[in-house]
Amino acid sequence: MKSSRYNHFFEIEGGDTVLAYNSYNGAMAEIEKENYARILHLLVHPDRAESTLDNEFIQCLKEGGFLIADAIDESAALRTNARRLRLEGAILTLTIAPTLACNFNCDYCYESHSGIRMSRETQQALLDFSDRHLTRAQGLRICWFGGEPTLCLSVINRVQNGLMELANKHQVDIIPGTIITNGFLLDADMAQHLKDLGISQAQITIDGPEKVHDKRRTLRSGKGTFRRIVDNLSETADILSINVRINVDKSNVDSACEVIELLQHRHILTKVKVHFAQVKSSGVACADIRDRCYGEEEFSHTLVNIYSRLFDNGIYRVDYPRVFAGASFCGALSEGYFVVSPTGHLFRCWEELSLDSSKSIGDIFSSSPDDYQRKNLDAFTAWDPFNMVECRECSILPICMGGCPLHGMKNPEASRGICLPWKYNLNKMIELKYLCETREKVGQ
Repeated sequence: MKSSRYNHFFEIEGGDTVLAYNSYNGAMAEIEKENYARILHLLVHPDRAESTLDNEFIQCLKEGGFLIADAIDESAALRTNARRLRLEGAILTLTIAPTLACNFNCDYCYESHSGIRMSRETQQALLDFSDRHLTRAQGLRICWFGGEPTLCLSVINRVQNGLMELANKHQVDIIPGTIITNGFLLDADMAQHLKDLGISQAQITIDGPEKVHDKRRTLRSGKGTFRRIVDNLSETADILSINVRINVDKSNVDSACEVIELLQHRHILTKVKVHFAQVKSSGVACADIRDRCYGEEEFSHTLVNIYSRLFDNGIYRVDYPRVFAGASFCGALSEGYFVVSPTGHLFRCWEELSLDSSKSIGDIFSSSPDDYQRKNLDAFTAWDPFNMVECRECSILPICMGGCPLHGMKNPEASRGICLPWKYNLNKMIELKYLCETREKVGQ
């Protein structure tokens, strides 16, 4: 037996507890501080158990994956699984933008807006494209994107219904569909309609309390959007599974927690998921907002401050690392992943989505990509965190997998990818998660 290379241990400040976390399988365990030294010894020398208690410790360490068989090479297994998942393309994943038009005018938006909407011809070509790919797929996942997809409900109706029929025809699993929307048009009637179509999940963005949000996310007329979005959330949270995204930069960080408090006051918080997202200056259409954007490490510490403030206010919400176990942090590395533009061009990443085909990897009308499209696709195919020494040796690789490949590819000589916040705040976030769970148990 040997110690897992992905073990992490964190002492709770001012307490008698040490937390053990394994980034390979996501296991977390509580260790009494008086036993910590003995457990560290047994991880190095599992053959030197001297008591019944030692044997109990060893059994617990094995069950949690902290102690593994000598023959197991976790890094090799991670890499092998990553290659398999990337190449098999078992799930056909379509992120579909029926239009790049939007009824909002967000100052940090990276998209180039256009009034073009997906034509009937393109809709049919998308269904034909999907029909061909579903012959070798095991599942179908659909995400509606934009622009603002709710502006094109007729397109969603026709294409979504057509894709459901094709999934049944090929007898593949249908993964619950998602829509990424600004939420302005998503009232109860539309939410129920989308759910009936098979779109049961939605991501909606709120960037702060009303005064803050309405400076950042206005209608194109300049009118605020906050009140209508929150009212819609009240109507739809019992219909759809909703994830509220709160974009955070230096200009709104002080009010980020107020969104959570508002959702709690409106009795919405227990019905939705919430996550805080880093605003990044990327894309040719993005406003010049670099001065207010956090860097990766700075944002990771900001997250700790936000969740600590929520904890102090009695709101026990905190992110917990998702283990990818070889799967990529980003679906763009999968063979079965496509972002579809309103004109039928295919992209690997929605940040590159555009009516300009220069960054596309093909289109739905042809099975043979042009040379430049093949080059674009090859760049994603070749990107591999295991080719970068710092990623390969990193103890949090299973919960990061090199981060965003698009941004990582911008520096091909780098020794590591774009680190996720866990690289810098794992200990504090695990501690907060533990404290939240402990406090919730006390309150029960």
